[in-house]
Amino acid sequence: MTWNLLIESDCIPVALRAGARITCRAGSLWVTVEHAQARRSEDIVLLAGQSHPVSESTTYFLSALRGAGAAQCQISGPLEGRLALRLA
Repeated sequence: MTWNLLIESDCIPVALRAGARITCRAGSLWVTVEHAQARRSEDIVLLAGQSHPVSESTTYFLSALRGAGAAQCQISGPLEGRLALRLA
């Protein structure tokens, strides 16, 4: 299954399973990983054409990098549940 998202300013929490892949198709994508066990959250910035393999089944927070305009994001692989949008 593949999801294509256009992310402007909202932060989108997405539950992903290990084996999925997050790809930035355009713009700059900011990804924050909420680890299942208490440890420092990892922040990842992806530029157009870059991707990040999901190695842990957990929640990933996706947003466009502030001041860089909208980001186009593709999520491929296994998804848990639905995509949830949290309005700012």
